[in-house]
Parts: sequence; C-alpha cells; structure tokens
Amino acid sequence: MRRFCVVFLVLLGALGAAAPALALPHLSKSRSREISTLVNRFVNDLVLRRNLADGWSISGPDERGALARKDWVSGRQLPVQHLDVVNNPRTAWYATWKTRSEIGLVISLKTGHGNHAVMYDENTTLQKWHGRWVVDGFYTDGVFRYGPGHSGSCASSKCKVTGPADYAAGAAGGGVATSKPRIGGNWGLLVLFGFLGLPFMVLAGIGLAALTRNRRARARYLASRSG
Repeated sequence: MRRFCVVFLVLLGALGAAAPALALPHLSKSRSREISTLVNRFVNDLVLRRNLADGWSISGPDERGALARKDWVSGRQLPVQHLDVVNNPRTAWYATWKTRSEIGLVISLKTGHGNHAVMYDENTTLQKWHGRWVVDGFYTDGVFRYGPGHSGSCASSKCKVTGPADYAAGAAGGGVATSKPRIGGNWGLLVLFGFLGLPFMVLAGIGLAALTRNRRARARYLASRSG
C-alpha cells in the first residue's frame, strides 16, 4: 500500500510538471514578434475595416471560404465581425497549441469603456501557407460583459458571459444553431499521450536512479580495493 501511494504521488507530480507544457506552447521571440505583427494587421484590416485588400492577402483559404476577392474587398460578405477595438492587438493574444504548420491562438479584443466594456475572445488559427503565416480561422469563442446588470450565460446582451453553447439549438437565448463545443483533436492527442507516457517516465526515472546507485556502489568498491 505504501509503495502504491509513492507511485501515485510520483504520477501526480509528473502530471503537474507536464500540465504547463501542454497548456502553453513555447514560441521563440522572433516567432512571437511575427505573430504580433500578423494579429495587429488582421485586426486593423478586417475587424476595424481599415484595409480589406490587405486583409485578403493575410487570410488563408479556410478563412476566405468561397468568397471571391472582389466580394471580399466590397465588404458585403466578410466572415469577420466588425468591432470597435480599443486595446492593442499586439499584446492581446496567447498561443494555445502549435504544430509545424499551424498555431492556435486566443485573441482578446476589448470594445467600449467602463460599464460598457466588452471583451471578445476570438479563437484563431494561423497556418503556414505558401511559405508564410496567414490567418486561416477566426471566430468568437466567448463574450464577457463588465458592466452592472449582467448575469448568467445566454445569447442575450443582458448576460455577463456568452459562449458557443449559448447559440446551440434549444439554448436559453436562442440564436444560431451550431455544433457543441469540444476539445480540439490536437489537445485530445496531447492529453492521451501524456497519460500513456507517464508510466514510461516513471520507469525511466526509477531505472536512472538504480543505475546511479550501482555506479556509486561500484566506485566505492573500486576505491576500497585500490586502498
């Protein structure tokens, strides 16, 4: 029983050490600067509607969808919501996952001030396309209202928090039917392999400790013989 408790504590420690690595992927300083520049351009070009043509050039195929460039530039069918953003987009993002060709971000865009302040969390996907990074996915994942008089969670502006589930069929506030939110496939694989890999990490640690003890014992034995 005592040995089981020790193993259980080791597993918990390994899981706790692995959690930060799973939660926030590491990005180099140069890559972070590159992303900050791209996020700033996208928000200014499309969210603030300042340069739709440039916004087309930094949007990927999934973000463009079936729109032709002339329709995009006309602004009549843009897939990006128009918001009067008041915070700095360069410092309003963090990475949630990454692969060699894709990076997931959450971009927090603030509108209004004081009691009228609202924060929009935009779930964003960057993709390496034709040798450069573009925005290939951008949709609102949560709306947070800071003013008084807001409570609960629904698709109404009277609620403090609105999430994807609030727009599903049968939600309290009604709205557009969408699929239920789910953890992305990359996250599922990371968690799965993390749990599967824990026993091997523990065994490797035990083996390394045993090897170290054997080497120390052999060193003491050789030292005693040479004396």
